[in-house]
Amino acid sequence: MNGFKRLLSLVLCVLMLTLCGCGSQPAAQTESTSAPEETIDSSTPLCDGKTLKLLAITSSFGKNTTDFLYDIAKAEGCTDVVIGRLYGSGCTLKMHVENAQANANYYQYTKNNSGRWDQMESIPMSYGLKDEDWDIIFVQQSAGQAGNETTYGNYLDQLMEYIHANKTNPKARFVWNMTWAYQSDSTQDVFVDRFQSNQMLMYNAIVDVTNNKIVPRTDIDRIIPTGTVIQNARTSVIGDHLCKDTYHLDNFGGIMAAYGLYSVLTGKELTQINLDTATCKIGISGGDALHRALTDTEKAIIIESVNNAIKNPFAVTPSAITEG
Repeated sequence: MNGFKRLLSLVLCVLMLTLCGCGSQPAAQTESTSAPEETIDSSTPLCDGKTLKLLAITSSFGKNTTDFLYDIAKAEGCTDVVIGRLYGSGCTLKMHVENAQANANYYQYTKNNSGRWDQMESIPMSYGLKDEDWDIIFVQQSAGQAGNETTYGNYLDQLMEYIHANKTNPKARFVWNMTWAYQSDSTQDVFVDRFQSNQMLMYNAIVDVTNNKIVPRTDIDRIIPTGTVIQNARTSVIGDHLCKDTYHLDNFGGIMAAYGLYSVLTGKELTQINLDTATCKIGISGGDALHRALTDTEKAIIIESVNNAIKNPFAVTPSAITEG
């Protein structure tokens, strides 16, 4: 009888151990214990005001936007500035993807780390991406297709995948350049045929596509409202006179665009213009400067247009500077 009781006690003990899971392998974890991926705080500036290393993968409108960025960054106190540009004339997102996948020797690569643009021809995208540990990578759609949603497809996804695979700085941040509408008297085919020579129709189309295709993305850290900066200025006393050929910006327009870009990167509201245009060059050999000082009215228009675009990036804010 005592033997039976001992056996019964042993059986009950084993049963309890089994039910409690004691002595067995740990249960499978339902949550990962690996470190979470680094998240991006969109409230923090992309540039600390001392170091600016930016690469633009772009067409001519991106060149326009960055022509004076080096000079402005230096004038604002940045000590370590490197601006690179992988440029293809009229290059669309689709063309960028095709060039990347083929590792094509397609791009003009210009780089400014000393106040002068040095230039290399027939360079693949991979070379520019690996040339520096870029902190910021700037992308855009071509000007003529920026307001045509059907041209985007999944090309931006493919381009971003390629950039991520080839960039050397794992913490690089991304910005999207929202381009500007053509001058009202432009005779460019896309302006006449698609937008009926209507500047606001083109501007609104660019804004709509940006909201639909770019704003929802989590891999684009900032949108540069260059198109709104320019459209704001067009309501000022300067009028619709910011382009040298009815679609590319002139030097004053380029300075305005670069200030808008710098303001977004640093998170700083623009309060004054520190740029000395006498030393501000955009040519490969230091030529093509503004050749004159900015007037007080022009400075005020830049400050107003940029600040209003930062506050309201997807709509025009009429200028208060209508005389001067």
